[in-house]
Parts: sequence; structure tokens; C-alpha cells
Amino acid sequence: MILGMLLGTPTTATPTVSEIAHSIRIDHDAGPVHADYRMRIDVRHDQVGTAGPGGRPSTLRCRWQADLLLDRSARHSAGTVLQRSLRRDAVASGSRPGWCTANRDTIARDVARATTDVQGEIRALAQQDADGLRAELDRLGNDRNG
Repeated sequence: MILGMLLGTPTTATPTVSEIAHSIRIDHDAGPVHADYRMRIDVRHDQVGTAGPGGRPSTLRCRWQADLLLDRSARHSAGTVLQRSLRRDAVASGSRPGWCTANRDTIARDVARATTDVQGEIRALAQQDADGLRAELDRLGNDRNG
């Protein structure tokens, strides 16, 4: 799933980025709220080192870091939609010798292997967001009542 998202080459076995990664229901004083979370992986590349002149070794390395992005769309029973983006930095990282541009496909495979089980990270982010969502709902209720 993640490899296709990173390479931008969807296949029949690769779910789309818009698929729901996690869903929760929050019972609130104003009514139930259903929140869907959609996952994305953001990979950052950092070229370090230098290319060695003829006959000298190169110190080129491509350091990469994969961040988990979670987009939340919560629907209140009254029809209100509350959206938010959450981020967990460095769910995976590594490096490869050589140029980043030459290693993009290999790094995408490394990221896919390193992030095969991000469900725990998704659940943890969604749990953290639940309190924030309740606070948003409270503020929304206060704005309507005040």
C-alpha cells in the first residue's frame, strides 16, 4: 500500500491514499461524532557528503525520513464537519549511499518495509486527537449558545 503511494504508481493491489485508515465514534453531549482518518506518508530526502574527484571515494549519502500524516474528517450528527491534519514525525528513517535522485525507488521500498505496521501509530494519533476533537465540539457548542 505505502510503496504505491510513495512511487505514485497505483496498482490493483495498492489502496488509494483516500482510503480510511481508522474510524472512531465519539459520544458527546451535543450528539455522536464519527471521525474518519486517512493516512499519508511524507518522505523527506537530505543529500549529504560530496562526490569525490576522479579516483577518490565519494562521501555522498541520501538520508531520508518518513513522516506519518493523518487527515481527520469528523461529522457531527447536526451536519457540521470538523477537519484537521495530524503529523507524527520520523516513523521511519534511514540512509543510502549515493545521490537521492538515483535512490528514490530504493528508498520508497525501504520506507514501505519500515512502515508496514503503522496502524499502532494511527491509533495513537487518533486517540490523542479525540481530546482535541471534544474540545473543538465544546467550543462549537459554546459559540452557538453564546
